Amino acid sequence: MTEFSPQSRYHGLAQHLLPGADGEDVPYLARRIIPAPTCYDFESRVRSDGGQRIDHLAAETIGDPLLYWRICDANGIERPETATRPEGREIGIPLPLTRTGGRGG
Repeated sequence: MTEFSPQSRYHGLAQHLLPGADGEDVPYLARRIIPAPTCYDFESRVRSDGGQRIDHLAAETIGDPLLYWRICDANGIERPETATRPEGREIGIPLPLTRTGGRGG
């Protein structure tokens, strides 16, 4: 299975094998549990212009467009393509979660 970069939302997830009907194992990744938005602390908040892409916002605020998923997770956004809509939407730019996954701890 593909190794995911440290920036990937799938980095570090366990790989499992599911026996296929043809006898070949099918690899899949363990479920990714998304922390509740209340687990995040924010370094800043921005207002969307309604047309900006979330990966561009991640590049500007976090420094890496591949980390767009952190912004989505922290704001409870399931579909990245809707993250910056509507215009004027307040979007929190998260600090990294602590190892315990709690606020400030």
